[in-house]
Amino acid sequence: MAGQFVKNGATLKCPLCSSSGTLVVSHTQVQLQDTPCATNGDKSSTNLVFGGVCKKWRKSPPPCASVIAPTQWKGVATDIEIDGEFMLLEDSTIMCSTGGVDIAIEDTAQIDVPTDLPDTENALLKKFLVNIRRPDDYMGEYGFDWLRDEYIYPIEMVQFDYDGTPINSNVPICRDPQNIKNEYKSKDVLNPITPYGEDYYTSWLSIFPDTTTEEFSHGSRMHENGIDLDIEIEELEPLINDDTEIVFEANNQYIKIVPEKIRLSELLSNKITKNLGNSTREYYRTSKMINVKCEGGALSSHEEIKIFAQLEGEKEEVGKLMIYKNDIIPKAEMVVVNVVTGSPATLSGDYQYAFKFQSFNQALIRAEVKVDTRFDINSLPSGDFDVIQFKSNYINAAGNIGANGADGFLRDLKTLYERYGTHSPRNNALIDSNNNARTYLFYTSIIAQTNFQNGRYQRTDGIATADLSNFSNCSCVKWGNAFTMFGTALIDNYVVVHEAGHSLSLPHAFEEGFPKPHVFHKGFTDNVMDYIQKVDGSANPFTGKMVSFYKWQWDIMRSDRSLIFNY
Repeated sequence: MAGQFVKNGATLKCPLCSSSGTLVVSHTQVQLQDTPCATNGDKSSTNLVFGGVCKKWRKSPPPCASVIAPTQWKGVATDIEIDGEFMLLEDSTIMCSTGGVDIAIEDTAQIDVPTDLPDTENALLKKFLVNIRRPDDYMGEYGFDWLRDEYIYPIEMVQFDYDGTPINSNVPICRDPQNIKNEYKSKDVLNPITPYGEDYYTSWLSIFPDTTTEEFSHGSRMHENGIDLDIEIEELEPLINDDTEIVFEANNQYIKIVPEKIRLSELLSNKITKNLGNSTREYYRTSKMINVKCEGGALSSHEEIKIFAQLEGEKEEVGKLMIYKNDIIPKAEMVVVNVVTGSPATLSGDYQYAFKFQSFNQALIRAEVKVDTRFDINSLPSGDFDVIQFKSNYINAAGNIGANGADGFLRDLKTLYERYGTHSPRNNALIDSNNNARTYLFYTSIIAQTNFQNGRYQRTDGIATADLSNFSNCSCVKWGNAFTMFGTALIDNYVVVHEAGHSLSLPHAFEEGFPKPHVFHKGFTDNVMDYIQKVDGSANPFTGKMVSFYKWQWDIMRSDRSLIFNY
């Protein structure tokens, strides 16, 4: 749409008014030929001034000024704003709801030299970024990872460091923001981009291939319907409702995106301004706008979905989504052992679901409980010295071994199970050895808890085995293949998955010194390997939804020695 802008004093024409009217502009900021320009904010009865009478009434017609009821201007210049309002053009109209007719602009009040709005057919592509995000109802059904704002900006108030040192200020949750920025800018990212000179941090998606063929038998129906994902439009300059399209392109034939194009105007309804501590970020978020699936084959390498903005022949890459390779699907076989010392213990009824569909599936690992068995300590040979010592150390009337007894309990329990357990590793292999390809989950009604101190119990809900003998010299940790759940957390799937994560080589997200790329402040993330409490004892804000693993954690778990690849 092209045409002259409209000035203060423009002549108005209403089909039902006995005389012409005058447009009175409310503001004075922007002027044309030394006169204020009109916008769609000039829409009240004080802006549209008519001196005649309304001919809708045949008898005793009232003055227009007493009955005029303007609605909204149409046909305005949507790419030029004054204080958030669009400028009027010579063919703009506004309906009077009283008469049901459109009031038009008869004369723009421009003198001699017209000022034209450029034709929108030659409009320029606006600057923005496109980020893909997971929906708010995510509960670990697939792998999704991205760089959260609070990891690199001073948004969250942190009271204490992990060692108890007071901080008492807003700091990034990741202890090395630049390092984690590099992770999402370039680590394993195909063709990193910097749209308009801006750093771009790529999101990662991991999904099973929806295929089971003779050539590839490890497909899954878990993600056969694809994954619905959110779209976030990050505004680098004011955006308008023009003909800009968002286009998704994948070179790999097995990656399917629906739809492949979306009009930008469909994504501009929910604008959010987020405080980043020292700055703000403005973006639009739209829920579950695209569906991504892997269909017809598997990905032998990490793949990319390129995201473009295009308008009238102009095209700019403004985003990216990386898809994790999925042609190799390892299996984690689990032996679940109910350690009976008195009354049998009971795990959560859906813990196997959590293993299969809300945790290790994110790393494209099949977690399968192969054995569910019991190990009755009281039925072991009474003359065995180790049995005698175990009963003496860990079985008591209170059913409580204290938090400090947890390490010894698991160590000694492994020894007994390796000797007497029905499903101990084959060929007399030790549980924590390279010759064992199974993970052992021991659970017991025994608790490991000390007295109530500083507002909470000091307790151990679960513990995993690890060889820390070389830790002080080279930060080497050899994680074992077993973990124990104590009676205080048997029905808490978060704790069960957390301890299983240790057995697959994952340290805590907040501990320094372990061989992992990034360290976070304790109790601030939704990561499984974080804690539900901060150092000061307050609750992690994601408690109840701590189901996420990071992309680099997928890498670590998939390299664990206990996984089975040839099955």
